[in-house]
Amino acid sequence: MENKTIDRREFVKKSAMSAGATALGAMYVPRRAFGANDRISLGLVGPGSRAQALIKWVYQVEKSHNAEFTAVCDIWNQRREQGASKFQEHYNREVRKCRTLAEICALKDVDGLVIATADFQHAYHLTQAVKAGKDVYVEKPLGCDFDQIKTALKTVKESDRVVQLGTQSRSEGKYYGARDFIKSGWLGKVSFVEIYEPIFQERWRIPGSEDSLKEADTDWKEFLCYLDPKKHKWNPRHYREFRIFWPFSSGCFCQWMSHRIDLVNLVLGELPRYAVAAGGVYIWKDGRTNPDTAQALLEYPSGTLATYHMRMGNSAEKRGITLYGTNGTMDLDEGIAYGDGGGGEVVAEHPGDPNTKFVIDPKRLLKTKKDGGVKWESPPDQHHMGNFLECMRSRKKPVADIDAGYGHALATILSNMSYRNGVRMEYDAARLEMKKSPVSPMPVTG
Repeated sequence: MENKTIDRREFVKKSAMSAGATALGAMYVPRRAFGANDRISLGLVGPGSRAQALIKWVYQVEKSHNAEFTAVCDIWNQRREQGASKFQEHYNREVRKCRTLAEICALKDVDGLVIATADFQHAYHLTQAVKAGKDVYVEKPLGCDFDQIKTALKTVKESDRVVQLGTQSRSEGKYYGARDFIKSGWLGKVSFVEIYEPIFQERWRIPGSEDSLKEADTDWKEFLCYLDPKKHKWNPRHYREFRIFWPFSSGCFCQWMSHRIDLVNLVLGELPRYAVAAGGVYIWKDGRTNPDTAQALLEYPSGTLATYHMRMGNSAEKRGITLYGTNGTMDLDEGIAYGDGGGGEVVAEHPGDPNTKFVIDPKRLLKTKKDGGVKWESPPDQHHMGNFLECMRSRKKPVADIDAGYGHALATILSNMSYRNGVRMEYDAARLEMKKSPVSPMPVTG
């Protein structure tokens, strides 16, 4: 692609990366205004394995959306140089290399950041980037720590920044069609949701990571962000294989459950209130502290129970997302609902009376699977990264905004905290509080 020299970039490139870096987080920086023909300048934070997919997505729309990477950031010297080298191959020019988040945030001509750092860092890095005046595409999960995701939510809400989470299924139209189908009552009362994600794999293990770098090659304190360095000594496995070690990730919960429970939140139109979870390291006893087998049970305020299961020791019976309603059953991933299992609308003759009789109204019972079921109407799919870039120009809300990110992180943190503490966890939406909760029947509304 053709790249013209832009004076303001050359000026920033030659100037010191100072000034704004020390004030990072102290105040909001005004957003740079750019016209429809101005090229969007992006910085990549964390050019690791996950970032390669995000880079590809930007390349797919770089011409149509007039966007390019102009800077790369990583505290690991080797990874930073590798990222810069790949950009040079693509653009046939050098990009600026930054070591810390503060350094790349200090580049005034960088309009947005694409953040693909470790799971526990996402909310913290998002907060700092937004305060520095950047729009942000940040990978899922939003975070692993409840206080961190609350801070991120508050920070974004108080700003005018565009934030897109990396839950890319939110750009698929069928899930919005399913939401409207459920909202219209065609599935009846949904009482249960089931998600099974089985694999046979020593997932997230990186053989040789223990000898792949030394502490001098990176910045361990910078890596830890808000974590106490006195409690977390240098460990190259924790650095490279963060997904299998708590508190750097919650593994099953924040890696895979985050995607799936995000869609449950979307189609139900609410966030869970309670969670109970169990599991352990049953198969891959490789030193990991996150489970290789886990199951979470979440209760939603309207009276829906959702179960999520992931196991790494047997790959049979993958089930996707299935919703069970009184009028039928919905295969969310396949985009079809059918009447099998349903009986019809359940109507109480005298609501509130424990002795009431119930009438079953079958008039909205869906077609059976044998008869072809029912496919709902859906809006068209979008390009997830393209949606982010479009919103950077229009200042509209992206499909996976901060509220969506907070919702999936809330669900996974509730589940992980239940697993870690061995208790049921409760979320108080009015107070934005999370606490241990005694197990008792949930008061149901609606």
